[in-house]
This record gives sequence, structure tokens and C-alpha cells, in this order.
Amino acid sequence: MNNLVLQTAGADSGEAAYRDALIRKGLSIEDAAAIAAKTKGIRPIQESKKTAPVPENTPLPVEATPKKRNRKATGEVKKMAIVNAAVEISTNPIRAEEPRDTAWGAKCLVAAALPYRNPKPEQLQNGAWVRRNGNYTLWVQGGPEGLPYGAYPRVFMIWLTTEAVRSQSRRIETGRSFWDFCRKVKIDPSRGKRGSGRLFIDQATRLLSSRAAFITGSFDEGRVKKEFLQFAEGFELFFDASNIGQTNLFESEILLTEKFYNEITTHNIPLDIRAVAALKQSPLELDIYQWLAYRMHNLKGRTTPTWHQLYDQFGASHKELRFFKRDFLKSLHAVKQVYEGVKIDQNDKGLILLPSPTPVPKKTG
Repeated sequence: MNNLVLQTAGADSGEAAYRDALIRKGLSIEDAAAIAAKTKGIRPIQESKKTAPVPENTPLPVEATPKKRNRKATGEVKKMAIVNAAVEISTNPIRAEEPRDTAWGAKCLVAAALPYRNPKPEQLQNGAWVRRNGNYTLWVQGGPEGLPYGAYPRVFMIWLTTEAVRSQSRRIETGRSFWDFCRKVKIDPSRGKRGSGRLFIDQATRLLSSRAAFITGSFDEGRVKKEFLQFAEGFELFFDASNIGQTNLFESEILLTEKFYNEITTHNIPLDIRAVAALKQSPLELDIYQWLAYRMHNLKGRTTPTWHQLYDQFGASHKELRFFKRDFLKSLHAVKQVYEGVKIDQNDKGLILLPSPTPVPKKTG
């Protein structure tokens, strides 16, 4: 305890107030001090009042769009979402025997990233998105609507993988499960002018209409392996066109190709859905979170990915390494807050990863 007093005695008033707020919410003094220090500079969470249960089909609260909210206010809302998720994850960690907040991500889209923004024609190769990471290459060709990009196709892929893992079926029905997922990740599924549903469905359509190739090796090595993959054999998304405030996709279904279904049910990454919800506004943060969860699953010793390697994997939106490094470290800071126990550091050459617990504990026995 004396050591803890020495560690927290020098905390500023904001950090101390936040620590005290965490203690009032039920955290131990040690955990509260650790989170308060880790999230230094972010104001304390607001004490929430108890409210009546929300009826199942009640529309989600609609957040103001970025155009109607200044950048500083948007940043504060995001910070608070991350802080509150960090508190919830620390207070109520997922247990291996009861993975109630578990979601699953697809490994095939971790080694190389989808576009972060709508790519310009000069960023494409013969109309396709191509990203190389060492001897691994991701090739994606968009359908009639164009290429998927941004955070929404990543969030949708997590939902799709989660449903495939849970149902053990290639036929994915939306409806109730889609609504529940949107509620958990705090995305408003309505299609009104202020709802996110329109953009979410557009990006989901782009993803399902695309086809991809996963290429390993190179001609220089004398070995090239290509796997071509279509995400879906077909899909139908039904909704009431006259009701723009509708909160659900009723009687809708997606039929995954057998190859893609086998891929995501065999090779997936267990994630904490509360972390996904907190990071959902940033495609880079979502990618870093899934990448770390994947690396820590089998990491046995220290590993040191260089900045150039990280740039090849995550730097699709940056023309210069120095700007990528700045934004990557900012995103990594957010990810570390919601990834409890991850051991990671950085130096001039790159990152230092040490064996860490996975977001969802591994089952034993």
C-alpha cells in the first residue's frame, strides 16, 4: 500500500479525481490508480443514473453527425467511450467459461488492410485494391457499388464472422441478431438522415459484393500461392423503403460461400465486443486491436516489428512514414486502454511486443 501511495501521490487533480470516480464504481484502489494513470489527461467519467430498461425495439439514441459537432467535442465523446469501455473491461473481464461479450474477427483481413478511405483511381491497380506486407499480398476487387472502405466494413466483418462461428451455418439471417449487434457496438441501424444505418448497409453491400485474392510468396522466391475468394454467393437485404426510421433488416439473409465460411470459422480471432464498440469510429484502431489480439494468441517471446513493416501493413492512408508513425502511436494509445494487460513498447526502430494475455482468455483442458 505504501508503494501505491508513493505512485499516486504525485498525480494531478484530474487524475486523482478520475481515480476516485473509478473507486466509487467498484474498482480496487490498485486497478483504479493504474487506469487513471494510463488515461491521464482524460476527464473523469460521469456518474450515471439508473434508468428503466429500454424496450427491445426502441431506436438507439442518435448521435450528432460530425458535421454538426465540432472536432474537439467529437474527440471528447470518443475519449469518454474509450475510458468507459476500459473501466467496464477492467471491472467485468470476459471469462473463458462464459464468453458473453465475445466477438470474432477474420484472420484473413489482418495481415493486410482494406482501404481506410475511399481510394482514388491512382491508388488502385487495374481497378483493384492491392496491399503488400512482406510475402503476403491482399487483392480486393469491388462489385458494382465500389470497394469497401473505412470502419463499417470492418465492424460488419466482425458481425459476420461472429454469426458464422455461433450458428455454424453458411446461411446468415439478420433481423434480431443484426439489431442486437448494432446495439452492442452502439451503431444506430436506422436509415434516416441522422442514422448510421444507410452508410453501414452501403459498406456491407460493398463488402459482400467484392472478391479477394490472398497471395503468399513471390516470383523472386520461386514460389507463389494464390487463393481466390468470394465472400458471399448471394444476399438479400429487405427493409421497408417507406420507413426511413426502421431499425431492422427483417427477413434478410446472407449466403456465404463455402470457402469463405470455412476460412472464418477455422481461422478467427476472439475479441471483446466492448473494445470493438469503443474503437468503431477508427478503422486504424480496429485493425491494430485485431492485429494485437492475433499476435498475442501464439506469441512465445519478444518480437520487434519495425516501423517500415508496420507502415506496409497499416500505412495505406499515409504518404510519409513520419506521419504514419505519429498517427499509429496515437491509435495505439487508444487500443492499449481497452486491451487489458497488453505488453507493448516502442523505440526509434519500431514496436516491442511481449507475450500478453489475449482479449478473451483461452480455454484450458
